[in-house]
Amino acid sequence: MRKIRYTLSLLAILLSSVGVWAQEGSLNAFSPYTFYGVGNLSMSNGTSFDGMAGASVGFRSYMKTNLVNPAAFSAIGRNSMLFEVGITGSNVYSRQYNDAGQKMKSSDNSFNFSNVSLLLPLTKKLGLGFSAKPYSSVGYKTRRYDTSDDVMADLGSVLYEYTGEGNITQMKLGVGWEPFKNFSIGAEAIFYHGTIDRRYSATITSFTGNGEYSNLSATASERINRFSGNFGFQWNIISNEDNMLTLGATYNMGCRLKAQTIDYIPSGNVFGDSVRFESPSSNFRLPQSVSAGLFFHRQTWSVGVDYEWANWGVNGVDVANNVSYRDTHTIRIGALYTPARFDVRNPLKRLTYKAGFRYGDTYLVKNGFNMTEKAVSIGVEVPFKTMKISNLNLALEYCWRGTLQHNLIKENYVKLSIGVMFFGGDFDYWFVKKKFK
Repeated sequence: MRKIRYTLSLLAILLSSVGVWAQEGSLNAFSPYTFYGVGNLSMSNGTSFDGMAGASVGFRSYMKTNLVNPAAFSAIGRNSMLFEVGITGSNVYSRQYNDAGQKMKSSDNSFNFSNVSLLLPLTKKLGLGFSAKPYSSVGYKTRRYDTSDDVMADLGSVLYEYTGEGNITQMKLGVGWEPFKNFSIGAEAIFYHGTIDRRYSATITSFTGNGEYSNLSATASERINRFSGNFGFQWNIISNEDNMLTLGATYNMGCRLKAQTIDYIPSGNVFGDSVRFESPSSNFRLPQSVSAGLFFHRQTWSVGVDYEWANWGVNGVDVANNVSYRDTHTIRIGALYTPARFDVRNPLKRLTYKAGFRYGDTYLVKNGFNMTEKAVSIGVEVPFKTMKISNLNLALEYCWRGTLQHNLIKENYVKLSIGVMFFGGDFDYWFVKKKFK
């Protein structure tokens, strides 16, 4: 037991460190669309499910951590403990037309952690789960020249530059309980934490050289610290030695961010005066959401489907930026196949092969156009020989969103996910009591 306590303490420190480290950079997004709202939402439900497009609401197993539905925590074995950590790398390819009708292209790379989670039993039918993962990321750098006739006649050319970076991390702590056979419930507290920095500047280049002009710069820093909650259930409609069909559902309470935003506009003179220094509270809301899913298991293959609705439309219209927010609907379909998990002769038969498809709305309406996001994914799970259940997860996702029409940007990205799960399963020798003769 002393070894277990030391291990749990070490994992707790690691989880806390990663949660803090996640706030220090914004390497997980490069998109002008992150100018609005809270940026790009993380669609990962853990590296174990990235190869299945994230379909996991109804997934229930003692061998994997479910980061979506806390009711699945009750499935953890009495003598088990699961610890998972994952990282992701992405390449984003963007295209758009400039004012002259020329196609502009850009490509950016990003790298960040995707999830850290710990799952362990409290009693035979009660499990505890802790996780930390990105909720959203902001990362953009855009510029434009104003050379309209009125501006050119009075000033010359004006260069506007906009940059932003930051992210929001969600940390969860919850329990899952099985009060009746084949029926489980769960609840978890969610803590949203992060900082988003946005900068704006306008630089004037005079054609005549007459007069004096002051360039403008401004910064806005949003600091987020908010609590919310998530609830779920799972019901094994069919449960026998050969088949298991599980229905799952979750409800996320959402919350008003109340981000403390520091707006600062310096005057630019030698005295260091400021034009504005304010600290308002943001009214932007993270949405309530409802998800439901079915997952069907057999000995060698499984398939699942999820549906999720989120009421982003509660944020209404942002007149200043010419965008509005709308409710989103997302469908995820995923499957996995393991030829023979315990085949000792052919290692390829012990691998688990995964595939998935995701289709849904984004929460932005820009220039009157409702944008959607589509993604396909594949993955493979490689078990470690020395630890029967521990494994390495690899997943590749290709996603596309936006359009070249309506003066918008079309984005495609490829994302590679790598995750490792340690310990786990009833084969875990950490819980075996040694005997001496």
